[in-house]
Amino acid sequence: MNAALCAPPAACTPQAPDLRVARGLAIALFGSLWLKLAVAFMLVQPVVDPHSESIYNRLADASMLGTILIGLITYADEILRRSPLVLVGVPLGLVSFILTEVLTGMNLGTAVFEYLKIVTPLLMSVVLLRIFERQAALVIQLMRSTLGLVWLGVVFGLVFFPPALNRGGEVYWPVYFASLHTSSYLMVVCAGLSLYMFEAGHMGRRLLLALMVCSFVLVFIGWGVRTSMVAAAAFGLVYGLQRWRLLPIVLFVALALGLAIAFVPLLLGLVHIPTWDEMVELSSGRVSMWAEKWDILAGSNLLEWLFGHGEGSDWIVSEVWWWSAKDSHNDFIRLLNQQGVIGLGCVLGLLALWARLFPPGVAAPLLAALVASTAFSNGIMFRPQASLLMPLALLAAADAWMRSRAAAEAAR
Repeated sequence: MNAALCAPPAACTPQAPDLRVARGLAIALFGSLWLKLAVAFMLVQPVVDPHSESIYNRLADASMLGTILIGLITYADEILRRSPLVLVGVPLGLVSFILTEVLTGMNLGTAVFEYLKIVTPLLMSVVLLRIFERQAALVIQLMRSTLGLVWLGVVFGLVFFPPALNRGGEVYWPVYFASLHTSSYLMVVCAGLSLYMFEAGHMGRRLLLALMVCSFVLVFIGWGVRTSMVAAAAFGLVYGLQRWRLLPIVLFVALALGLAIAFVPLLLGLVHIPTWDEMVELSSGRVSMWAEKWDILAGSNLLEWLFGHGEGSDWIVSEVWWWSAKDSHNDFIRLLNQQGVIGLGCVLGLLALWARLFPPGVAAPLLAALVASTAFSNGIMFRPQASLLMPLALLAAADAWMRSRAAAEAAR
């Protein structure tokens, strides 16, 4: 594991030109992120026509990728010394995605675009860690500003935007970030960012409680996206397991009691075991779609298992979702179907490398939320407004860890 930050931060003594470069990179990186968030407003209202919206979105993407590339070149020596596997894994994954499209003759441009969605937060983390070592105060202030902009957008949307619709026209609270799912995922990531900002001493307790309560209400009541609830639960569970040693025992006892309580009515036939149709209904059609995808994979040849069927092949019209083509609503299954075992393996390897950028266990709660959302729907990984805030939350978590360790060492 490579050290995420200089320990302690005061030991890092960059020179004035290096500080100016880091400042410029920080402002450019956060500026492009804020532009991405602003484009979401254009999608909802709408302010501009779709063609112009696409131009602004691509401008934000190009600005962010350009800034990240400059950062990778600027800090190449440090990155090669401390995170060399990232610079190996990212190109290998890209080669795998391109090779799949060459073999299948599908959508090369779309595949590259989707791959950039996956790797941009990882590369952003690599650069942001180096910037933070040089301009910690500035980065913290920019993270605070980002949280403020997100909540400003959320409140503005709740007050002025029309209700959001989902699942056959059901009415939910208004959203700012383009869709219910994107808004809800973003709120989960922002809740994690707020929590770690508090732990690092950059946010007051009262403000944290207010933000956490509002986030809970939005995710669990106002927007009703079940996948986001699963992501929040995954984050909370892993976070709790890390900090409360008795939690595993409590969970084991609760599970044992629950099974014992359920056994008697099950034995007497008083518990209703759901039928297949009821499971399909409960999962909004997911289990039926997953079964169909397994049939497709089971009939695939070795080359298709290794490299997949190509970008876009996961979208099919199913018995349940008959009105239009839908994907698996499980991004891991989608990657396996489209990019094969090799492509999926590359993505999982990149997630592991992402975790290794930070001290042991620091990234686990946030990446658990990302993986949970990815396993149950089109999750955080492929929602740029949410995934691009993951590096900020992970950096805040690493900062909190470093400060906690420094305080513990000072107390000895």
